Formats: sequence, structure tokens, C-alpha cells
Amino acid sequence: MPTIDIVGGGILGLALGYDLIKRGIGVRIWERSHELGGLMGRTRFDELDGLEVDRYYHAILSSDRTLMRLFEELGLRSELRMTATSMGFYHNGKLYSMSTPLDFLRFPPLSPIDRFRLGLAILRARQVKDWRALEQIPVVEWLTNLSGRRTVEHIWKPLLRAKFDGGFDNVPATYIWSRLVRTTDTREKGGAVEKMCFLPGGYAMLIDALAKAIIARGGRITTSVAVQQVRINNGQVCGLRLSDGEIASDGAVLTLQTPIARRLLPPEAADVNARWSALEDYLGIVCMLLVLRRSLSPYYTLNITDERIPFTGVIETTNLIDRQFTNGYHLVYLPKYVAPDNLFAQMNDEALQRSFLVYLRQMFPDLQTEDIAALRIGRERYVEPLHPIGRTDDIPPFTTDIAGLYLVNSSQIYPQLTNGEAAVAHAAQAARVIEQTIPVNEELQQAITT
Repeated sequence: MPTIDIVGGGILGLALGYDLIKRGIGVRIWERSHELGGLMGRTRFDELDGLEVDRYYHAILSSDRTLMRLFEELGLRSELRMTATSMGFYHNGKLYSMSTPLDFLRFPPLSPIDRFRLGLAILRARQVKDWRALEQIPVVEWLTNLSGRRTVEHIWKPLLRAKFDGGFDNVPATYIWSRLVRTTDTREKGGAVEKMCFLPGGYAMLIDALAKAIIARGGRITTSVAVQQVRINNGQVCGLRLSDGEIASDGAVLTLQTPIARRLLPPEAADVNARWSALEDYLGIVCMLLVLRRSLSPYYTLNITDERIPFTGVIETTNLIDRQFTNGYHLVYLPKYVAPDNLFAQMNDEALQRSFLVYLRQMFPDLQTEDIAALRIGRERYVEPLHPIGRTDDIPPFTTDIAGLYLVNSSQIYPQLTNGEAAVAHAAQAARVIEQTIPVNEELQQAITT
């Protein structure tokens, strides 16, 4: 049985390891952090009796078929809770509900004709079957043709600025198309109710279940050890250099973000390095997680079209998650996607906390200091891979010219959005390719059998 080393213990690495080991391929997963999960890891509040919650918010939609099958396999399906959720907009200093068709018809920021055109745009977007027809079209041009200039100026542009830190001129129409298709699939027949799901222990339950399943099938998972370089001999992966030594290997799968993955390549992989460098731009994120003693709003997602507020949105996950699983507290996430030179990306945690609270109190003036039980600042440099117009051919494939060297990361997830559903499906697709192409290192196999 060949054995492959997976570098990165996030959702992609674990889902890939699970798929490979089911196919009879030995798996060793290496994670440099002390815990698994990556962006889907957890954070702990010792000051709140050890409360553990997702470090960042992650949605599970009722339409996430690949995730649902995985939950079933791992024995988590019975743990899953499904409930109706609501969505709002913060526009020019006011909150508006956008949860039902009636809310849509009454939405004050848009005129009746603009509301009609927006609804028609959503329907027309869902009818697009070939995303490649949209890949060469700027998102603003496409949205303007569908829903009109006023709707673009009042709704779409503010949302795009918040998502892409202002840099959306080169974003293809596939981005909004993917989002509309994914989110509208969560509504019940008739479109009146949006359904979402949650696990009582957050995505950490899935991370833990995947790890246990891999180990139960003979796989190995090592944390707190960094892979420093892939070793190559005669055009084939032969091992890894670790922070505590070297090991032989049949193959290496790098599930890290592309700029980080490139750092692990030796000089012998210069051509691969150059190929991967063609598409390696990412947005980062800064996110303040508030644990509150009261609710801020009735909405799970509060979209922000008021450009005076810097957050990408206000996500109150306890409007979905039953608070019996959060020790009675309310959880509010304030994400902000940032380019590397954004001021918020450069602030230290204390300055970021002060700034975010000022803006949050502009939205909710009655929020008091005593309402805040605890908070955390999360930040990641590489979160959202960018796919500029006309650059589909620059997306690297799973395989490389080096036998046994693979890249499986979020930059290849396109045109789908990067989320748990897409990551699990991407891992399954990669596992099929790796199964057909992995070489066997005789030196390693002899060491394993003896």
C-alpha cells in the first residue's frame, strides 16, 4: 500500500486524508499548529467556564449535499440541527429585514422598479448553467445589465467593496453567480424560508470526527511539527524534511495556501514553483468575535451597504445556533476582508478592538460595555483566493511534473465559493486523481513493512 504525506491539517487536508485512506492509500497528516482545523479551528474562553466555539463563522446549508453525505458516514447526521434563519441589511444607518419575499417587495432602499429588476436578476442568474460564459465578464457590468445602475450603486457595489476590500474591478461575474446559486438553494419550496444547519459543537465536531476516522483506519496525524521542505530525487518525491528530522515518502500533497506551499519546494521544483506563482493573490481577514450577554439583532446575517461601516457583515450565529450550546451567550462575528496594505490588517489587536467597537456602536448605540462578556481578535493573511477575469487557465492542477507532488488547496476551488461544502467536494475530486497517479517508494514500503 502506498503512503502519502498530507501537509496541512485543515478541513481540506483531513477530508482528503479520509478519502484516500478509504481508497486503501496510507496517510500521514502533518500540521505545524498544536491543533487541527485551520480556519475551521476553535477558540476557547477560559474566563467563560471553558466555552469553545468556532474561531470564525462557517455556514452549513441545507443544500450542502456532499457535507450531508460526509456527516452520515461519520455518524454526525443525527447531531445536525436545521432551522430557519433571517437576513437583514444595514443601509444609511437603518436596519431592514430581507428574510421573506414580502420583505423583498417592501425593501425601502430600492424603488419598486428596482426591486423588480433585482428579483428578475436573481432568477436570471439561476438560469445560467455554463459559468464559463460569465468568466470574461466584469461582475459590475453583468449586474448592471441584469438589475440596473441604481441597484448596483445602492446594493451590489457596497457589498462588493466590503467583500474585496474595494478591489472588485477585475472580479468576474462568476463570483455573484456562484453566491446566488448557493444561497437561493437553501430556501424551502416557494422561497419563503431560508434553512441553515449547525452542529452543536461547531465545525470542530467535523474536524474531530475526521481525525478519529483517519486514525481508526491506520492513518497517522502529527501536530506541532512543521514540514520545511519536500525532498525530490530523480524527478520524484522521496521524502520530507521536518522541523525534527527527515522521513521517506511516496508522495506529498500540499494543502496550504499557494504562497506558503511554494516555500516548501526545493530548487529541483523550480518549474512547478513558477507555475504555481501565476495565481497566488489572496485577501486576508481580521475578525472580532464578541461573546455577548444579549442579542444585537434578529438576523443571522446582517449585510452592510453603509460605506461608513468597515465590516463585511455582522454575523450573529446564535440566531441559528441554540444558545444552550454556547452557555447562554450570544455570538457575534465582525469580519473584515483585507488586502495586505489595508490599515486594519496592520493594526495590533488592541487598536483593532477599539476601532471595531466604535463602528459597532454606530450601528447599535445601545450596546454597553457590560453587555460584552468576552471578545477575541482573529486574523489570517491568506483566506480568500482571488481569481481575476480571464485567468482560469492559471489555476494549477492537482498534479505536477514531479511524480508524487500534488497541490490541493482553495485556489483551485472555482467558480464555487470557498466553504466547507466546496472543500469536501474538492478533496474527494483530488483523491480520485491521486489514487490513479501516486508512485510507490520502495524504500519507504520496506521500512514500513519491517
